[in-house]
Amino acid sequence: MTFRAYELQNDVSVNSSRPVTIEELSALGVKIVTFDESQDSEQAAQRLVQEQWGYPLDKKDSVVPFDLRQNAANTPEISGLVAQLVQLIENPVLAFSVDLTGIVSYSTIYLDVEDIKSKKWIRIHPGPRQLYRVAAGLKIRAALTDQNRDHAGILFFKDGVSSLEIIPEKDLDNHAARQSYLNSIGKF
Repeated sequence: MTFRAYELQNDVSVNSSRPVTIEELSALGVKIVTFDESQDSEQAAQRLVQEQWGYPLDKKDSVVPFDLRQNAANTPEISGLVAQLVQLIENPVLAFSVDLTGIVSYSTIYLDVEDIKSKKWIRIHPGPRQLYRVAAGLKIRAALTDQNRDHAGILFFKDGVSSLEIIPEKDLDNHAARQSYLNSIGKF
């Protein structure tokens, strides 16, 4: 599947006439790499994450499979994170305390990322064989409804899964991860 991302109009409808490029997302703190079918995407992702992005991946919980479907067999840490995401159904705007990096095995979900520069949202449709790195402090919307939970793959953590904290929107303005993110893209 090819990469797909579009600007949203009024935070709801997709403007398919306005696709968003990987370069535009990169400027906002979202890195995306698509692996071709001739590669073992999980091994290629792990090499890239270690060699180019500096993730040591030597802790036992640095490489963690995930599956967002209901009743999926996840580690206790991932199950806890999924439960937190589901609880945010009424206001699914959040950020992560550390960079969230993962390779997608399969997915039918979408997620929205904030374009703080244009004051709009961008809808991303993650696809198989795509590696995503979302910067700590970047606002995302991820409504985990029953219809929007078919998403699985492998997550990579520099300091292990226990380093990841979900930050609800109400707590974002004063969080160090958000301030660091805003500084990194030149928005104070």
